[in-house]
Amino acid sequence: MDLIREKRVELKEQRASSQQDLTTCLIKIRNEDGSAVLSGEEIVDNCILVMLAGHDTSSILLTFLVKHLAEDPSVHAAVVNEEIAKSKAYGELLTWDDLAKMKYTWRVAMETLRVAPPIFCNFRTIVKDFEYGGYLIPKEWQIIWAACMTHMDETIFPDPSKFDPTRFEQQNPAPPYSLVAFGGGPRMCPGN
Repeated sequence: MDLIREKRVELKEQRASSQQDLTTCLIKIRNEDGSAVLSGEEIVDNCILVMLAGHDTSSILLTFLVKHLAEDPSVHAAVVNEEIAKSKAYGELLTWDDLAKMKYTWRVAMETLRVAPPIFCNFRTIVKDFEYGGYLIPKEWQIIWAACMTHMDETIFPDPSKFDPTRFEQQNPAPPYSLVAFGGGPRMCPGN
């Protein structure tokens, strides 16, 4: 809770940006009347949730990323050639600008998420009756969506079983809600 108080003071004194980190973003969420949406305890709970939920999913992503780099020498070589750390002095950290320059590495990560999404599926509760494919899906039913069903749809991703980071070279490579490794809509994973 001390960290939350410190961040609030930093924001008030304009020594921190509202987009500096997850904590400051959560502090700055406001209702229409300007009141805080989340209490200090809720902010702490959300930060812990992101750290815990992101642990396994991050390790799964990195495991599959390393697997694909090991299996495809041309992809590995392209990532190595893009590596920016060589231009940094010893101990100098990568910046957001550096990461933004690593476009091919990002495409490899996106393709890894497409081929091996860390979260296989998720459940949702239907909020109102609707019809789909001639079937009535009633309100309050639980449905499951599986990311791999859209990620491996050849009408969206041609040759879906091929690991191909170049498919993400376009600005908008896929229709909305077709790459759902982080979920979608208002319940999207904040790790995105």
